[in-house]
Amino acid sequence: MDIPGSQRKASNGSQSAESKRRELAQIASFFLKQHSAYDMIPVSFRLIVLDTKLLVTKALSTLVQNGVESAPMFDSTNACYAGMLTTTDLVNMIQYYYSNFSYSEALEDLGQVQLENYKELLFRFKSRQTNTLCANPLDTLYEVSRRLLATDYSALALVDEDTDTGHDVVVSMLSIYKILNFMAVNIDDKKKLKQHSLYDLEIGTYGDLITATMDVSVIDIIRMFVDNNISVVPILDENGVVLNVFAESDIILLAREGLLDELDIPVSEALALRPDDYPGVHTCTQGDTLFSVLDTIRKTQVQRLIVVDEDIRPVGVVALSDVLRALII
Repeated sequence: MDIPGSQRKASNGSQSAESKRRELAQIASFFLKQHSAYDMIPVSFRLIVLDTKLLVTKALSTLVQNGVESAPMFDSTNACYAGMLTTTDLVNMIQYYYSNFSYSEALEDLGQVQLENYKELLFRFKSRQTNTLCANPLDTLYEVSRRLLATDYSALALVDEDTDTGHDVVVSMLSIYKILNFMAVNIDDKKKLKQHSLYDLEIGTYGDLITATMDVSVIDIIRMFVDNNISVVPILDENGVVLNVFAESDIILLAREGLLDELDIPVSEALALRPDDYPGVHTCTQGDTLFSVLDTIRKTQVQRLIVVDEDIRPVGVVALSDVLRALII
């Protein structure tokens, strides 16, 4: 008779968690439906748009030199939006060419390919598709959020139509980070955010984490990215305690330093290249409230948090998409 009682208690707990999540999602979804993507466009900003006539090497160099992780592409011949070039594409390219060619051969090959032929090139990299995701500036943040969560992308382009010519106009970019930041600052009912923990809302990915140590080579971590479709690997010490993380954004730093031909270096050397103001690793526990997590994300601009136990050992990862998904009905 103890077993049914245990099952009933677990069921009630599950219903409670689902009830809390739904109540919070109703509040957040209502807020997102009241605002459009246009509300997120700053008065003054810089937008990098890549012409599809650019060579892939030149386009990637533009990402690296400007320290950005993605940029929209524009087909000037047909006057239309053509997708996004991202750091993830760079990671997939590195993995492909490192396994099959020398560094000089890779540069020579990529130096002959224009962005307009990029989709064909991407099919070599585990059949990855070009990110052609976009939204209209007048779409609600709720619609944009649903569109982003239906993919594995963290940002999309806002594309409008020129009323005189009918041509596409790339207006801006919108990311999950910006949506969460906007909501954390402007939502009225912050009390609800403070009442519920990650555990209550079942936010995050747990178990079977891909990790590495400081002596693992950069190229081996890049293989982990590609093989497991992830963008961050926690770096642990010999006791399994979190020391740092290595993310796709670190590849940009390596490229900026001209080290893409030296990927056999240990991750410890790569992490030493980070600037002094780099956000670094940020952790949380399952007991932390959603409000505290959003506050950390807003203040540090990190893209994910490593969930740790009382011994600072990793038990999960909370990505921005995990948080947004919990706030959408």
